[in-house]
Amino acid sequence: MEGSQKENSGLEAITGSHLFKSLDEEGTARLLQGATAVDFEAEQVVVREGDPGEALYLIRKGEVRVTTTRDGQQLHLATLGPGACFGEVALLSGRPRTATVVAVEPCTMLCFPKRQIEEILNAYPKVRKLLETVVLGRARDTIEKITRPMPPVKGGRERES
Repeated sequence: MEGSQKENSGLEAITGSHLFKSLDEEGTARLLQGATAVDFEAEQVVVREGDPGEALYLIRKGEVRVTTTRDGQQLHLATLGPGACFGEVALLSGRPRTATVVAVEPCTMLCFPKRQIEEILNAYPKVRKLLETVVLGRARDTIEKITRPMPPVKGGRERES
């Protein structure tokens, strides 16, 4: 029964995901077949900026914090929750991870190996298009955040005018 509950929970996560909602029954089954459920504790690093991107993650439960490094300082990019995915930039580009993702609280995720995601993207162009749209949106958001001047470090009293 436990295996069936895990499978149903994974199925719900996939069918409830904006990214995978256009998959037919066969595509959903193919995706679920290669998925691995993984748990992370609060403050545990899920992926690290600069590491190879060998998997895509779909959050089933919990929240993660996405950061990148700019001028030696961590820059917050996003907080993601259930139904959100991450790891797509490295998968599509073949380049190292562009951000570090840390569990904010205990999390459960589905992990999809690169090979499996590539098969799904090749078989379902609509999913590829959605994923590319996600990547573009996140890239624009990241560029905006990293090109914005960093706020000055407050220290001491501010002068009155």
